[in-house]
Formats: sequence, structure tokens, C-alpha cells
Amino acid sequence: MENGSSITTFLFTAYGDIGFIKNVYFTVTIITYLLIHLVNTIVIIVIVRDRTLHEPMYIFICCLTINCLYGSNAFYPKFLDNLLSDNPSISRTGCLLQIFAIHTYGSFEFSILALMAYDRYVSICNPLLYNNIMKPSKVTRLLCFTYLYPVCIFTVHILLTIRLPICGYLIDKVYCDNWSVVRLSCVDISINSAFGWFVTTVLMVPPLMLILYSYIKIISVSVKASKESRSKAVKTCLPHLITFLNYCIATSFEILHQRFDARALPHDVRVFMSIDFVLLPPLLNPVIYGVKTKKIWESSISKQNN
Repeated sequence: MENGSSITTFLFTAYGDIGFIKNVYFTVTIITYLLIHLVNTIVIIVIVRDRTLHEPMYIFICCLTINCLYGSNAFYPKFLDNLLSDNPSISRTGCLLQIFAIHTYGSFEFSILALMAYDRYVSICNPLLYNNIMKPSKVTRLLCFTYLYPVCIFTVHILLTIRLPICGYLIDKVYCDNWSVVRLSCVDISINSAFGWFVTTVLMVPPLMLILYSYIKIISVSVKASKESRSKAVKTCLPHLITFLNYCIATSFEILHQRFDARALPHDVRVFMSIDFVLLPPLLNPVIYGVKTKKIWESSISKQNN
């Protein structure tokens, strides 16, 4: 393993010695994985089949659930495989692919949440102009930008990582992330570190500013509105706020775990911090939004029966 070019496999050390309870972890994990697929697929099917839900808000919800499946499929299959392995590992190529998929999943999630906040802002603050502003063509352009922008940035990010000679092969996590691989390099990584902060800034600050701007405007309008209008605004925005806060907390854990030394924390806490953002959002998002879509779905069924 002296020559960086000879390293073709990375070993994950965060799995630890789970011994005989690995079957328990495997069972719980695969149930979680299947549950994520079930609840997200149900939401997607409901939105796709019901034409009354082909509106911007529900299109964004559908994109959010599709992204949850994308992120889960990038993480869980290899995680399940490693739970049953005596030497949890991943190939260098597989590691780079997982990095790209998980990082783009995180960026897509944040950008879609920003679009949903903007949609709520237009709906509440400019209801008469909503249909003119949120035209299907504009929604399509916004979604295309949401997906293409992170892909382009992370392609550059991955190319900067690929060029590095790697001298180590131990990753203290249960999956691959870019910073963990970069730190294994034999050469100066200042360019990669600086670009990493740049990527974090350009992909997180604009969506965050859009979300904050949208809710500041919504609050300012709601304060002057009637009690009934305020109640309607709260009901409309609450699911999005819960989803946004859930994702922000999960992502903050991951950023802190990546960039700062978390070895002082208990092992199980560090593992949870590292996987929280691919564990909780895919589970909670369809539950949060499913309440609303469930009512509409039941209504459409009753109409068909009548």
C-alpha cells in the first residue's frame, strides 16, 4: 500500500466489532430501507395518478420523494452488504460513485426545499399572480437548473479528487464522502479543501437565503392578514418548515463530522451523525407530506366509487 496508485480498495473502520448483533443491525436496516421505498413510492404514485395534484407544490413534493429514493439507493445497498462482511470495504471506483451520488442527493434536497419555499411565498404573498409566475415552463426550468447546477459542480469536485495520489485506505465512516478520501492523499490538499468550502457555500447559501427571504415575506404578509388567513398560511407552510429543519439538523451533523475532529464523541454518536442526513429525511418527508396527499387520495377514490 506504499504507492498511492496501487490502492484500489478502501476499508471502513466505523463499523467496529459488531460481532453477533450484526444480524440485528442488518434486519433493522433492511426493514428501514424497504420502508423508505414503500412510503416514498406511495407518495409518488398518488401524485402522478391524481391530475388534481399536478401543481407546482405537489410536483416539488414528488421530486423530493424521488430524490429520497436516489439518496437511499446510493447508501443502503453497500451499507447492508458491509454489515454482513468481515472486512467492510468498497472499491475506489465504487467509492467515487457513492461520493458523487450522496453529495448530489444532499444538494438536490436543499435546492428543492428552496423551490418549495419560493412556491409558498408566491402562493401566499401574490395569490392573484400565482398562475402567471409559476407557469409549467418556469417550473421545468427551475427544476432543470436545480439538478444540472450541482451535477456540474460536483463533477469538478470529483475530478479534483481523482487526480490525487492516495496513500491511505482506512475511512473512519460507514460510507464514502469526499473529504474522507481527500485526507488520505499523499500530497498537499489545500486546493481541494478550499474548493470544498466553495462548493458548500455556493450550494447552501443561495437556497438558504431564498428560504429565509420567502419566510420573512410570508410572515410580514401573515401578520397583517386575518386570523383565518394566518391559520391557512401556517397549515400550508408547516410541513415544509418541519422538513427543512429536519434536513438542516441532519446536514449540520454531517458537515461538523466531516470538517471537525469528532473522535471525542462516542462511536455510536459519530456513526449516527454521519448517516443522519440519509436516514431521517427519506423516512420523515413522505410521512410529513403524506398526511395531505392521503386526504386528497382518499377523496379521489371516493369520487371514483360514486
